Amino acid sequence: MTNLFRESPKLLFVGVFENNFHSTNTSQLLSLKEAFGNVVGYNYRSKAAAIGHRQRDADLIRVVREHNFDLVLYSKCNQVGFDTFEEISKLSRTCLWFMDPIVSYNEEMQRKTGMVDYFCCDKQNVLQAALKLNPNSFLVHEGFDSRNDSPHEIQKEHDVTFIGSVYGNRQKIIDATKGSINVVSNTYGQAHAKEVSKSRINLNFCTSNGASDRVYKILAAKGFLLTDDWSGREDTFKDLKDLVVFKDTDDLNEKIDFYLNNPAIAEAIAEQGYQTVQKYTRDAWAKQIMEINEQTR
Repeated sequence: MTNLFRESPKLLFVGVFENNFHSTNTSQLLSLKEAFGNVVGYNYRSKAAAIGHRQRDADLIRVVREHNFDLVLYSKCNQVGFDTFEEISKLSRTCLWFMDPIVSYNEEMQRKTGMVDYFCCDKQNVLQAALKLNPNSFLVHEGFDSRNDSPHEIQKEHDVTFIGSVYGNRQKIIDATKGSINVVSNTYGQAHAKEVSKSRINLNFCTSNGASDRVYKILAAKGFLLTDDWSGREDTFKDLKDLVVFKDTDDLNEKIDFYLNNPAIAEAIAEQGYQTVQKYTRDAWAKQIMEINEQTR
């Protein structure tokens, strides 16, 4: 790999890490390490559980001071103190990565946006809010983990599947959908990709706040995706080309019937979605985060 940077960066990634890929930060840490080598993860949540928030913040400052990192990359880091952010900004360049919806972009996150050298997020409405607080704010797609999210050549077992939590309006939509919907929860990593591969149609439900990484994961497993729409979708994925958008439950039922009866069309769209999503890997995420670090110096 050609080194785009002056030298291998010494990076501290402050996030939530688990060994079973339940945490997005886990695969992001692996991508950062594979791309740049000299990367250390700091689990701010487990450290706080072990020694308390105040002691955790003091420990985090100590780690940054002792190791002289080129960049401290925060993943949300709610309840890490403002004083801690301020002190670390004296010791290192800093970036705040925020992948949650706009409803979670609260006063704490907004204040922290203005305290870092640059801010990155994966939702257009969050970006528009962040730009008012920090001109060095950028849209970076969260993407999918190519180590786990890939197609599986297995027999189709279900007509329609939804993988995720069912609550609020999602339950109403599922109840109004003709036929039986295979609902799967608490499924991650390669098990998630296998569930996608088992289904002829995979559903996604957005909120008013935007789409989750479910979109990337389904397309990366070469699943046919039927989804409601979200702001900025057309800049990334095209309706009837990469995926299919439904407007309401009547439209959803009509499209389920159509694509179950026209599997070749569904397969062609799934193939194109698979090709399009390849530019949005977690490895690409890591590369873009570090490219922005160089651009904003």
